[in-house]
Amino acid sequence: MLATLLSYVLLYKYTAIFVITFFGAFALPLPSGSVLMAASAFSVQGYMNFPLVLLTGIAGNMAGDSSGYWLVRRYGITVLHKIGLGRFFKQDSLDGARNQINKHPILTIYFSRFMTGIAPAVNVVSGITRLPYKRFLLFESLGEITECSVFCFIGYIFGSNWEYVSQLSGGFWVIILAGVLTTFMVGRMIFKKK
Repeated sequence: MLATLLSYVLLYKYTAIFVITFFGAFALPLPSGSVLMAASAFSVQGYMNFPLVLLTGIAGNMAGDSSGYWLVRRYGITVLHKIGLGRFFKQDSLDGARNQINKHPILTIYFSRFMTGIAPAVNVVSGITRLPYKRFLLFESLGEITECSVFCFIGYIFGSNWEYVSQLSGGFWVIILAGVLTTFMVGRMIFKKK
């Protein structure tokens, strides 16, 4: 799939990056992070413009996240079933995500941007629970700016070796998120005891 997507990026450049990142953020399991790494590597070779790759990736991700949020906020979960995406949002997963967002909206929305499979569900739950859009947009945009910047800079720094880093990136994010969440929980327990 990645090879096909990269051929579209080479043909249609920024339009393809926007479409891929939009649908990746909206609900489809597309490797948008790998696409951003590759496009940034292409910019090292002079084929694309690095700032435009970064801005297009951020814009596509934010548009996809906001579309998912507003679609569900306005029409409810039934619209997801009608367009065939209901199977991705099981009720027990939504209930767990809703509780997590209510307890820790900053951590949940921001850090979910780094996990492609979880971010669309967080957008849906944020819309269903009617989390204020300004609050959602703040944490979502900060998360997308961070995520896209990391992927783009990895592609830019590693250039033609971006594929090796892309293969390692899934485990890398899990380790970082586990470390951050563990630090947060331990800090919270220490704070409560004091």
